[in-house]
Order: sequence, then C-alpha cells, then structure tokens
Amino acid sequence: MLLSRFVRTQLVLFSILSVIGLVVMATVYMRLPTLFGVGTIDVTVNLTDTGGLYRFGNVTYRGVQVGKVTSVELTPDGVRARLAIDGGQRIPADLEAEVRSVSAVGEQYVDLRPRTDSPPYLHDGSVIDSADTAVPQPVGPMLDSLSALVATIPREQLHALLDELFKGVNGAGYDLNSLLTSAQVLSSDLNGVGDKARTFLEDAAPLLDSQARTADAIRIWTRSLAGVTGQVVANDPQIRTLLDTGPGFAREATDLLDSVKLTLPILLANLTSVGSLAVTYHAGLEQLLVLLPPSISMIQAVQPSNNASGLGLGTFRLGGLSDPPACTVGFLPPSSWRSPAEVDTIDTPEDLYCKLPQDSQIAVRGARNIPCAAVPGKRAATAAMCNSDEQFVPLATDQPLLGPYPTDPNLESQGVPTDSRRVPAENQPAPPAAPALPGLSIPGLTIPSADTGRPATREPTIGVAQYDPRTGNYLSPDGSMHQQTDLVSCPTRAWTDMLPH
Repeated sequence: MLLSRFVRTQLVLFSILSVIGLVVMATVYMRLPTLFGVGTIDVTVNLTDTGGLYRFGNVTYRGVQVGKVTSVELTPDGVRARLAIDGGQRIPADLEAEVRSVSAVGEQYVDLRPRTDSPPYLHDGSVIDSADTAVPQPVGPMLDSLSALVATIPREQLHALLDELFKGVNGAGYDLNSLLTSAQVLSSDLNGVGDKARTFLEDAAPLLDSQARTADAIRIWTRSLAGVTGQVVANDPQIRTLLDTGPGFAREATDLLDSVKLTLPILLANLTSVGSLAVTYHAGLEQLLVLLPPSISMIQAVQPSNNASGLGLGTFRLGGLSDPPACTVGFLPPSSWRSPAEVDTIDTPEDLYCKLPQDSQIAVRGARNIPCAAVPGKRAATAAMCNSDEQFVPLATDQPLLGPYPTDPNLESQGVPTDSRRVPAENQPAPPAAPALPGLSIPGLTIPSADTGRPATREPTIGVAQYDPRTGNYLSPDGSMHQQTDLVSCPTRAWTDMLPH
C-alpha cells in the first residue's frame, strides 16, 4: 500500500507532536526528572508525625510548586520526609516547613515559609529540624469527640433539638458567617498555643465545679445585678450627665497632674519620712484621734452661743497653786530671765525641758517621761535619745529653793552663762585671768632699792577689758570668754533672786 506524500507528511508531523507532548507531559506534569533526581536537590524534613502527608505530595514555596515529596519514613523520634526541590530555586534555609491541607478530603502538601530573604539557601542534603516544622491537628479525634457528644443526646429528643436549632439559626446566615470567621481566627491563634490552651481548659475544670456548687449564690448575685441595672435605668439622666461632664473632669484632672508632675514626686518622697513617723507613733495618733472629738465638743459647749445666757461657761479657782511647783531645772537660770517689761522676741536655746529625775513629783508629765514608741519601756525627752543607748541623766536630784541652779552643759554649749549666784567650789580653780592688752603703759617710776640703795626702774603694762558687772564675764584679746569671780563689788542681784527656787 502506497501512502501519498501528504499522508506521510501528516504522519511525521503527528509523530513529532506526540513526542513533544509526551516529553512535556513527562517533564512538566509527571515530573519524571524529579523522580530520578535530575536537576533537583534532596532536602530532609524531620516531623513529629506525618500530619497526613504522603508520597508524591506537592512542595510549595510562597504558593508556587517547587518540588515533590519523594518518601515518608518512620524514625525513632518521629517521621522523616524527603523532598525533591527544583535546583534552580533559591530558597532561604531560615524557614518553617508546614504541612497543610488543600481541601477537606485530605490533600496534604508541604509549604515552605521563609523567615528572611537573605542566604544561606537550601542545598542538596539540607535538613529542616522538627523545631522548624508544623503539622495540622488531626481531625479524627475531633470527630470522635463530636460523635461522643451526639451520642449523649437521647434519640427521642434529637428531633426536638434539630427543630430548635433550626429556629435559632434560621435567617441568621450573616451572623453565622461572622461567627465562623471569628472562630476560625480564634482557632488559628489557639493553634499556636495549643499546649497552654489545653492546660488552661484542664485547670478550668475545678473552677467550673466550684461554680456548680455555688449556683444558689450565683442566682442571688444575678438578682442583685438586675437590681443594680434597674437603678441604672431609673437614674439614666444623672448617669448621662455624669458621662457628659466626665471628660471635662478628666481633662482638668490631667491638667492638674501635669502642673504638679515636677513637685508631686518630691512631695511624695518627703511624705515617706512622715509615713515612717506615723507608723512609729500610730498608737499616740490613734489616741489623739479618739480624744480630739470629745475635746472639741467640750470647747464648743462652753461657747456663749451654746447657752441661753449668752455667756461662756467655765470655772476659775486658785486652790492648789504651785502644788507641786513648776519645774525650772533644765531651763534658763534666774540670772538669765528677762524683765516683763521687755516685749520683743528673741531666740531661745534648744532642748529646754525639765531635767529633774524621772521619778520626781514635779512635772511628772514633762518631756523627760515621754514613752519611746520604738523602744518599749524606755522614756526620754528626744527621739535621738530614744533611738540610742543613751539614758536620761538629771541635772539635780531636787529643785533648789534658794541656792544657785546647777550647771547645764546644754546651755553652756549654746553660749548661755551659768547662774550668777554660782561660785566655784573650794577645790575648783578659778577661771584664768585675761592677759593684758598691749599698748597701754605708765611712765617709769624710780623706786629705791633695798639692797643696793640704787634706784630701780619698772614700767608695768596694764591690760584693759570691759566686763559685765552682773556676771563678771569679759572677752580676752583672742576673743575667748572668761569670768572674773573675785571682783570687789558684789554682782547685781535681780528681783528673781527673792523668789524661792
């Protein structure tokens, strides 16, 4: 049988097209070179489990297919999947390999998700560790749980349940769509914290049990909440006014805080010391707060406006005057008392308080008997003495009646002279005399000599200094204070010397 030239030409063209089609199908669709390792790189992926992955599954990179799964093998630690990836693709090695599903029927594939675009890139023999992989949650356990849930519903009530479910969701397609979309977002977020979510649900079981045991209390709480919401409805105008004026108040409060933001921290820091004092003396503050209201009431009760006569109510008596007498030891001595005619104000020395023994009957409520709040059982006049090992030392055992007052080192250290009536003891040396002032002399005197009969010349130097005739105090040329106790004239006696001390 002879074939025409036209037929032979058609057969040749058909054969060529068939060969081209077979080559294209084998290389593009069947990817036979990939199966034989031609032009591909071999990459190993270690997985905790298969996640439904199978041989000949696709491998994608940014949504584009770049290879195939050549094998899936079991290992002692999980599963090993071998990928044949197109060698012409530059895929960063810093990536996450995630097993994903194309559809609900279980078409699984491997999606390569790079974390960066910089090298190094995957090469032949690269291994992706299981820490950089993710597999989908198995659907089987969920279906088993759903089947168990459905099995708990009685068969005779299943029809009623479906009817009520239809009534509840009928016409709510848009809302159901939003609900499912939100549930999908929530489930995708929970997928990343699956272990923590499982632990949370397991720990929530005791909480739910406690809620079941307190059902009655919860009902009472809900009824009370209903009452609160009823009050909110009843006071709707006031609440709206509060909401309208609230932003303005918030702005003013913000402006106030901004205006004091520089000084407020300093104030709060300074209040720390006040707080520590309040903690230390909280017992005294508590007693003060208890006694202050009745004291104020007593003061208000004697006011002229609180009685019909229009006169203040009160009593006055002279009985018991100076019994016991007022304490004067530890204060300024009588020689330093000022005249009542002096009306100006001067600074007084510090630490002036009664310095008689603590068991003295005079000024038993004085500062020396104040209990130390931080040291139980100790009494002292100052906080420094309370917080130290120092004990109170009195200046005298009794208050002097006529004699001079005892020496107070506290007053002497502040420049206050001692009592003018006080003289040194017999065995106590007198204060040193002031040295003579230079520059004042008397012309030479001629004095006959008792031994030789010849005149002797002497030029004595005389020092001059002003002194207080009342106390005998004077200043030496070097500026130091001295006291002359052997003056010819007696010191001036003040009117206070006539009072009993």
